[in-house]
Amino acid sequence: MVNNKTLMMVVLLSIFVAGSQTKGDQATASHQNKDSAIKQLTDFKEQTFIPGSDVILQCGNATDINWNELIYIVWNISLQDRKCWLGLSPKLDDKCKDGKRLYNTSDGVYLVIPKISIEDEGFYSCDVSYKAGSYLANVSVSVTQFSTQLYSENNQRIAVCHATFKKTAPTLHWEPALNFSTSISSVKNLGRFFMMENRVYLPDNVNISELTCVATYTSESGSVQHKSTLHLTGTTFYLRMKEETPTKR
Repeated sequence: MVNNKTLMMVVLLSIFVAGSQTKGDQATASHQNKDSAIKQLTDFKEQTFIPGSDVILQCGNATDINWNELIYIVWNISLQDRKCWLGLSPKLDDKCKDGKRLYNTSDGVYLVIPKISIEDEGFYSCDVSYKAGSYLANVSVSVTQFSTQLYSENNQRIAVCHATFKKTAPTLHWEPALNFSTSISSVKNLGRFFMMENRVYLPDNVNISELTCVATYTSESGSVQHKSTLHLTGTTFYLRMKEETPTKR
C-alpha cells in the first residue's frame, strides 16, 4: 500500500508537469499571435509600370484601416539619386516637389505619380497611424525600359527587341509568330539591372509589312504588356512605339 507521503509527492509532481505544459502552450500561442500581428501590420509588394502612365499606389488594404480615425499618413520615397517624403497631417508637407501628390478619398489616401518615368523607380514606404493602430506598406516600384530596332548588317536585315528587368525576366515574342532558325535570345547583366535581347535575322523573301515585339512583365500587381512595332516596307527603316495599359491576370 502506498503511504500518504508517496501519494502527496505524486500529486505535486502531476501539478508541476501540468503547469509547465500550460505555460509552454501560452508562450507558444503568444509568440504565434505576435508573428501574426506583425504580418497584419506590415505589407510588401512589387509593382511594374509602363513609362508615361499615371500610377496610383495604395497604402495597404483599404478595408483594414479606419480612415475616419486617421492621425497621419506619410510616404517615404527612396529613388535612385535622392530621398524625399510627403504626407497628410497639419504638420506634414511635400518634400518631393516633383508632381507626386496625395489623393484623399473616403475609402483611403492614395499616392499619385503622374506620367511615371525611370526617374521614379525605387522604394516607396507608406506609414499610416490611426486611433486603433498603425500600418506599414512597402512597395518596390519598377519602370520598364523597352525598345526595338531594325538595321542592316552585311545586307541582312535584323530585328532586335530589348527589355530591361531587375528580378523577374519578361517574356518576349514577335507578332506575327516567326519560326526562323536564326532567332537568338540572350540576357546581359548591366549592373543595376538586366537586359533581355531577342534578335531575328529576316530572310530577303519575308512577306510581312509589320513586325511587333511584345514584352510581358509579371509582378504581384498583375501582368504589364508592352508592344513596339517595326515597319518593314521599302528600304527605309523606321520605328513606331505603342504603349499599352497594364492588364491583370
